[in-house]
Amino acid sequence: MFTFLPQLFIILSIVGIVVIVVRKIPGVTEFPVPVLLKNIIVKSEAGAILVGKKIWQFVLEVKEVSKRGATLAKLPKGFPKKFPKIKFPSARNLNFFRTRDTAKFFISQAMDCLEREDYPEAERKFIQAIEKDPHGEEAFAGLGKLYLQQNNLPEAIETYKYLVKMRPENDNYFSSLGRAYHNQKLYPLAVEAYEQAIALAPDDAKRYVNLGSTLEAEGHLEEAILNYRKALDLEKNNINFLSVLSEALIKKGEKKEASETLERILHIDPTNQEASQKLMDLKF
Repeated sequence: MFTFLPQLFIILSIVGIVVIVVRKIPGVTEFPVPVLLKNIIVKSEAGAILVGKKIWQFVLEVKEVSKRGATLAKLPKGFPKKFPKIKFPSARNLNFFRTRDTAKFFISQAMDCLEREDYPEAERKFIQAIEKDPHGEEAFAGLGKLYLQQNNLPEAIETYKYLVKMRPENDNYFSSLGRAYHNQKLYPLAVEAYEQAIALAPDDAKRYVNLGSTLEAEGHLEEAILNYRKALDLEKNNINFLSVLSEALIKKGEKKEASETLERILHIDPTNQEASQKLMDLKF
């Protein structure tokens, strides 16, 4: 009655080994094990056991599939018709490997939408990510960037206010908050945010220009010029910074220094037509 049991144990052991081997093959993360089991037919008549497919041949075929990457796999004979093709994704399609319905998955989708400038869908995906992880920083940062690109300043301000409370050591969030305040013409708040960004990252020349621009918009021209000079201390040959300084000096009536600044631009870039024209206007 139990004479076929040793053979049954042997075949089950072989199946277990095959499953382990298949799962350890590079590039194969999942495999329909029940399909493999269907290919094995056990008959108890006279203790005979018939194997419907050579197991090691099957393993070699699976290895061949894993080597082919993002191609259609060559399937072994007798593979069930409900699995007619297996398509292994390329490594670039990272979304395939991410667990769906997670914050990171929604953030990845939102960033793709943001690159395509599909702002409504990007916003929806970022909000879905926040619903999954209400304390996640990345989704809020994405929303802030989106609102700035849309010039949706009230929402941008609220988002970055939240972010600077969450990460008060992050100079980029303070800088973005300053930009949102500046564009909303809330200049005193913009100055405060830019100053905090500079305190956290004093070697970022662009922050001094941003602060100077806000101060200039407030009518504090002297302070603006001081900040433009600080930016140039860090990046002496930055033509954009030199141009901003020359404009402020012209506005202040410092024609001599403005001319010298424009000459510096032309020394760096002799073909700069804008600087050349401004210099001509000052001299004649």
